[in-house]
Amino acid sequence: MPDQARVSGPAEDMVTVELPTGRLVLRGVSPARVAELCDFAARANPKRGFLIVSRVLGRHLLTPPQALRAAADALAAQIPGDLPGPVLFCGMAETATGLAQSVWAAWRLRHPDAASAYIQSSRQIVAGAPILTRFEEGHSHAASHMVQVSAEIEPLLAAARSLVIVDDECSTGNTFVEAAEALVAALPALETVHCASLTDWSAGGFIPRMPRPAAAHALIAGALEWTPGAGQAAATLAATANRHGTAPASGMRSRTGLLAPEAATRAPINAAPGERVLVLGDGEHAYEALRIAEEIAAQGGIAAIQSITRTPALIGHAMQSVTTLADAYGSGATCHVYNLLAHRPDRIVIAAEIAGTQADELARWIAEAGSAAMVELVLCRYGDAR
Repeated sequence: MPDQARVSGPAEDMVTVELPTGRLVLRGVSPARVAELCDFAARANPKRGFLIVSRVLGRHLLTPPQALRAAADALAAQIPGDLPGPVLFCGMAETATGLAQSVWAAWRLRHPDAASAYIQSSRQIVAGAPILTRFEEGHSHAASHMVQVSAEIEPLLAAARSLVIVDDECSTGNTFVEAAEALVAALPALETVHCASLTDWSAGGFIPRMPRPAAAHALIAGALEWTPGAGQAAATLAATANRHGTAPASGMRSRTGLLAPEAATRAPINAAPGERVLVLGDGEHAYEALRIAEEIAAQGGIAAIQSITRTPALIGHAMQSVTTLADAYGSGATCHVYNLLAHRPDRIVIAAEIAGTQADELARWIAEAGSAAMVELVLCRYGDAR
């Protein structure tokens, strides 16, 4: 095991992680499997002091695009193909948006005759889009979620009988319960709920609290014990952490619902064989970053994906460096990129909906860090401007 996570005691199915904010114990899991998929960090968050950092999510740690696709397909394989239809997939902002759309895309490939749609929660307001529902994620630095919908998917929403909620990680299951309760209240025809996550530490304890018969699916499942320390008690969140921003008129349509996986209109990306390219998605705008990375890999480039994120983490353990940016969506929230140079990139491509100051801010940090990596921003547009 790496030094940030050590196996404690005689049990072979337990991982103990000592963090500045407290102690995390994972039980009922293979340490080798945990090391394969997870790393750990401390959150600068008084609500929850730990962060289970995925190696296959493409957010805080560099991830090859094929690793994210493989994880998404493995999750999709666990979701039954004979669910009562239509089936509605819901991705959780901001961390799981790229994963969730990838899971839905993989499930559609496995079950091409099944009627389905995709929605996601968001912290960016889409002008003119009705809000289907809202819910709270109690432990989060940005707790308030809203689900917005377009007229295009309203007929399928009204008929949907199965709900699949996709998140990156489940600690207690409370977020799944909150999201399911809000969506079932808005869509009473729903009959069943399936919850999918890369890791699930709830031991299934939340399933009896779901508003409809439910099942959980994960690549790793075990139990979690967290003992807060003085570092968590001392943490504070910025006053702007929970503010909503504004999505651009040409922004991604996944915020208001999709009937097919989306692809942006943007400039083509050219990469030389062997060129090391890091692709950064901007916040919730993560799926197109995956597609760009796949485009680079198909040309022989060595691609990896990560994201600009609101997550407030402490430096140390999985987080070896941090770059701080202004939020391009105008919320005033502080945004971050962790481990920016871990891929040793020749080039960094920002997949953005808004051409803000992201490229200039990253270029300054990279120059100060002594790297010669070039930074470019690729503006991604979707559909007709509202």
